Amino acid sequence: MKMTAPTVFRTDAAPLDLPEIDQSKIQSILLSRVLSVGISGQIPMLFGAALMGFAVIGLGTEKLMWTLIAVQCVMQCVIAMVSSMLRSKLDAHQPDRFLFTIFVCLELLAGAVWGLMMLPVAEVLGHGLGPLFVCITLIVTITIAAMMPAAVRILSIAVVAGFFVTLFPQTLYFYYVLGPLPLVATLVLPPTLFWMTNAQSKQVKAALVNELENERLALFLEESLQHSEYLARHDSLTGLLNRRAFQLKLTELRQEQPQAAICLILVDLDHFKAINDNFGHDTGDAVLVSTADIINSITRPDDLSARCDEATARWGGEEFIIALVGCTIEAAASVSERLRVRIAAQTNPQWPAGLSVTGSFGIAIWDHHEDLADGIARADKAMYRAKISGRNQIELAA
Repeated sequence: MKMTAPTVFRTDAAPLDLPEIDQSKIQSILLSRVLSVGISGQIPMLFGAALMGFAVIGLGTEKLMWTLIAVQCVMQCVIAMVSSMLRSKLDAHQPDRFLFTIFVCLELLAGAVWGLMMLPVAEVLGHGLGPLFVCITLIVTITIAAMMPAAVRILSIAVVAGFFVTLFPQTLYFYYVLGPLPLVATLVLPPTLFWMTNAQSKQVKAALVNELENERLALFLEESLQHSEYLARHDSLTGLLNRRAFQLKLTELRQEQPQAAICLILVDLDHFKAINDNFGHDTGDAVLVSTADIINSITRPDDLSARCDEATARWGGEEFIIALVGCTIEAAASVSERLRVRIAAQTNPQWPAGLSVTGSFGIAIWDHHEDLADGIARADKAMYRAKISGRNQIELAA
């Protein structure tokens, strides 16, 4: 797997030191999940409404009940349509407050229609099973209608409020028939439902927050693992491969092309200790980074066996090494010359005046008959000859 350099890496980073989750994101996800139910979630309640229609047969109020049932069916279809539109907006990251307000108002009206369904049996409640069945079904239905969108509590409040607005006047009007018990039940039902939906809302929100935190933690750990893997293979200053990773890479290349000759170019920056002593270690580090960038820009993919950050390494303090697979020593010398010229010409307006950088190069062929250490040793000897011959030049191994 190709490792990429981490954009930010702090050795003192706390794994759980994550920013707060955006509350608007939480609300958006909760609303999206509520809207995903659609018309299918209303089918059980509409089925219950149909049963209420059959339960009032013979009471003389069948027409009123079936009219209310029809109105409720239309209401649920409209709610489903608005729900679909609102969800499309959310999916497109374009929340529409006006459309959401319409959705809340529709839920309020739906709750009001549910409350009106008590009207056909209010006068005869307590006389026969039909009215009692309607009453129980309505309580169950409004409880389900309130609990289903509890994740977005304003929707539950709208349903319950609409139900109470139409049911409470009926219990008052028919008080002489119903007595105090239905009135008390009507007054107790809304706060009970509000308490239930509030508890459900907190539970759903807490579960979602936990889910999002787990996702972020998993992503954080994955990124940390990638950073760790990257730093295990790469030099933290220049981003080039480190010594061990380079040796492993060369072993892989040899296994892939056992008969190929691999050119090794060893580069050592001249008088680098003097740069650190005279201009400071920060400047020295800047020179190393700049040189690594030059190596990456000069050693093009057609020069290398693989991408440059997989075939070049920081070999030591101020030493770099490059592998060229299947190329002649003359071609390697050509690449080295381009590097030598660019390294000597590099400048930076932030560098101190008088700072100059050059490099000495040693080139050797790592033959498939010898160990990698032997090939590197011969490149090192060639580089040493370039040093003692005056520096800023290229020497080929014998």
